[in-house]
Amino acid sequence: MKDINWLKENYLNFLREKQENFKRSIEDLQKQECVDEANLEKVRLSIVEIFYKMFNISLSDNPMALRERYLGFFDKITEPWHINKEKALEFEKEKEVIIEDIKIQEAEELKNRFKEYYNQLDIN
Repeated sequence: MKDINWLKENYLNFLREKQENFKRSIEDLQKQECVDEANLEKVRLSIVEIFYKMFNISLSDNPMALRERYLGFFDKITEPWHINKEKALEFEKEKEVIIEDIKIQEAEELKNRFKEYYNQLDIN
């Protein structure tokens, strides 16, 4: 039976693993002197760190409260990124578009993975 503790443990492990993978990737890229690529990985890492903190803030023994609170952060946090991306597109600022895209994509992946774990819970 998969309960809220199963969700907490597995999702937090997923987030920690992503953080470690990005840190290793950043280190490898820096050794290869791939500065731009390392910087993009740093952006991804910071997104995972943000949502790791938001998940911990959202923790509750009530699965529905956890879901509502945590998913709410995705809307609040990513809304300015969508606005910034539109402005960057309007002014043809490719670098900013790429960065906002990466932030949005990373957040979407985390959100989808959370939903996958949540949907496996045995909720009465």
